[in-house]
Amino acid sequence: MSPSRSRAGSAAAEELAAAILRALRRSPNQSVDLAPLAEDLGADPLAVQLAVERLHARRMLVAPFIEPGRAGGAELTAIGLRWLIAREGGIPKDVPVALRAATGRVRSEDEAARLPRAQVYGTRRSGPSG
Repeated sequence: MSPSRSRAGSAAAEELAAAILRALRRSPNQSVDLAPLAEDLGADPLAVQLAVERLHARRMLVAPFIEPGRAGGAELTAIGLRWLIAREGGIPKDVPVALRAATGRVRSEDEAARLPRAQVYGTRRSGPSG
């Protein structure tokens, strides 16, 4: 096999992988049946299944079931989402709350008083102490 032919094959495999990950990105945290995607792309369902298995081995998606001869289903992982964003640009649709900067107090004074640390150190009180 010539080097240009192998590069063309790897580019086609990468395009198929990107199409699969894009389809999974539309339905986050859900297992998506990829048979309709195989029909839309005009690809052989067996080729889509093999691509899903390769992506599963690379931990880019979770393949909950593998049914021989069908495109099967899958669920996108964070690794697959990072790869897709690095390849096509953009940002994740929903930024997790843990990664957002706090704009106000994180805990109210009432909640802070219930924490075990408050029993040892006390809570900060405003105003002069008597």
